[in-house]
Amino acid sequence: MAILTIDIGGSSVKSAIYTGELADRKQFYSPENLVKMQENLDEMIMYYLKKYDITAIAFSVPGIANQETGRVDGVSSLRYIHDFDFIAYFKETYQRPIYFENDANSACKAEVHLGIAGDVKNALFMVIGTGVGGTIISNGQIQPGEHAYGGEFGMMLVDGRRELSELGSAVHMARKYSKLKGKEYTGEEVFALAEAGEVDAVTATEELYHYLALGIYNMQYTIDPEYIVLGGGITKKADLLDHLYRKLAEIMDYGQRCPIMPKIRIAKFGNDANLIGAALTAEGK
Repeated sequence: MAILTIDIGGSSVKSAIYTGELADRKQFYSPENLVKMQENLDEMIMYYLKKYDITAIAFSVPGIANQETGRVDGVSSLRYIHDFDFIAYFKETYQRPIYFENDANSACKAEVHLGIAGDVKNALFMVIGTGVGGTIISNGQIQPGEHAYGGEFGMMLVDGRRELSELGSAVHMARKYSKLKGKEYTGEEVFALAEAGEVDAVTATEELYHYLALGIYNMQYTIDPEYIVLGGGITKKADLLDHLYRKLAEIMDYGQRCPIMPKIRIAKFGNDANLIGAALTAEGK
């Protein structure tokens, strides 16, 4: 069974064919409006339909995948994705079963069923991309919360006014640094400049590590999971955990009595987790 799996993110849209593993990947940058997004998705989907016998199309989406209405509710970095009948549009256009799931929940499903978290009953999944999303696992089950906002860690006001989705995102870090320098930089470039000792890049990355660690600390002492599993593009950075544990040590020395150092794991599937998890949703998992 060939499932076309698509991960809609704030910075880019990724796709692949899933038949137990991912193949034939494609990607485009997320456009600024809904019309262009629909055009790009239609072009991408038609590419696959001409090559494969697609039995279903599965999406990982930002925001809340409302299974009753077929719309994407909540809030996300792609505001326009919430403005149309998501499932109805693709079902009518392609006459195939259409599935969708929240991006963090998708990543969580991949790790629970196939990745590193299968033996963990109580965990938090924190997906760091353009924003910060997440999922709470309690007794082996996803906990959506009363209003389906459970795991929206990015909405925490970690400095009293600004959200973790802004202060804990390498994408937003790069945007602020680019504005300061008057030139466009990616997150990877800012990290590289910091490692080379560029003062403003060091300041920018240190702020990022601090607020990510602060968010992790707050989640540990609010929900008390066994592990906090990190996913998203930033996890490709080999020394990420070293920096987060360094900052956690500082935070835990602020004067509180903090007996538990959060245990952090990097998701097995990294950026592929959303694609795999969306496909698992189509398989009924």
